[in-house]
Amino acid sequence: MRLFIAIDIPDTVQQQISQLYCNFHGVSWTPPERLHITLAFLGKVQKKWLPHLNRQLETINFEPFTLRCDRFGSFRSGDIWLGVTPEDQITQLHLSIIDALDKIEMGFEGRPFKPHITLAYTRKNEEHLVLNVLENRRTFETLNFTVDHFNLKSSWRRPSGSLHRIEAIYSAKPE
Repeated sequence: MRLFIAIDIPDTVQQQISQLYCNFHGVSWTPPERLHITLAFLGKVQKKWLPHLNRQLETINFEPFTLRCDRFGSFRSGDIWLGVTPEDQITQLHLSIIDALDKIEMGFEGRPFKPHITLAYTRKNEEHLVLNVLENRRTFETLNFTVDHFNLKSSWRRPSGSLHRIEAIYSAKPE
């Protein structure tokens, strides 16, 4: 099964983000219910590893924290994202997850961590047009939400887009 660890975006914030979406040739918007911040992408994992993974993720302690969605950007691939701050608390959570994965030899070799919410996929070289549209449609300065848990999720690729299912929820608990 394909697994990843993520923070799901609350419904109220999903609704505000989806109000930015519009018909734009060549842009595939992320459905609001699939908006998330990936903390670690594990890829294909055999089911027999799930109990070990679950035990390790349950050991992670973190205090609830507030994130602000405050800027748009794009990757070289053309993916459009909404950035979050402050990055120090979410980066610390990411590092705790990576440490937990290392303890069960599920080494994580991902890209450098840049916390974001992927909003859309577009053809390369058109992202500046989409970013301009998003800025013009923006009705908020920042969107805030509290992170008090993260999820282990599975995904399946479908022609209409990936489907996600929550496999486990890990709540904040003070250190």
